[in-house]
Order: sequence, then structure tokens, then C-alpha cells
Amino acid sequence: MRILILVLTTALLVACGKSVSTEESSGPAHKAAEFKQGQGLLLTDEASRFIGLRSVEAQTKGDLVRIPLSAVVETSEGKHVFVRNGQRWLRTAVKLDAASGGVVDVADGLLEGDVIAVAGGWYLWLAELQAICADGH
Repeated sequence: MRILILVLTTALLVACGKSVSTEESSGPAHKAAEFKQGQGLLLTDEASRFIGLRSVEAQTKGDLVRIPLSAVVETSEGKHVFVRNGQRWLRTAVKLDAASGGVVDVADGLLEGDVIAVAGGWYLWLAELQAICADGH
């Protein structure tokens, strides 16, 4: 539990552009993430690597889009998937159907060919929350 808290805290600090080093830096810290309402979250390459962000293209099976279950982020606002929007990641609400074997069918919210985050989604959500809170949205 302690390690999980440390990891989450570090991710939040990275997402808001704070240094996690105990040494003083000689220049201003650059932001690791930037959020724009309706456009999504933009991460630096370092932040993407740090959170282990991986993505795949959504595939269809009949009328449904099939994605890995690991792509789904469930919050108090519902079930979401982070979809690539240009260089940004946009949290998109999804309606899920049947799940089996680590994959889930999406009845609504995604299209075939959408590029989705399958690893690092929870960190994207935490970075988005931090950016929204910091900007007072």
C-alpha cells in the first residue's frame, strides 16, 4: 500500500511539472502535462515513458468495438477510455457490453481505428484531475 501511495504521489508531481528530486534545480521546471478542456491532455515524452503509456488501435467485432479491459478507467463519473486526439489524450465516456478473456466489447463511445491508451490510463486520469484542480476548472 505504501508503494502504491508513493507511485501515485510521484505521478501527480510529474503530471503537474514539479520536480521529484530533493536537489535544487538551476532553472524553472517544465510542465510534464498540459490539459485543455475538450481537447485533452498533452504529455511530454518523458512523462509518457514514466507512466508506461502504451496504446493500440481499436478493432471491431461485428457492430461492436473490442478493446483490452486494461484500457477502461472507471471513476465516479462512469467508465472511460483515453483516446488519442492529435497529440493529446481525451477522456471519452464508453458504454460497455460483454467482457471475457481480458477484452471487452464497447457498445458506444469508440470507433474502429481509434487509438486508445491500454496502459497508463489511470495516470492520465490523475494528471487530468490535477490539471483541472490547478487551473480552477
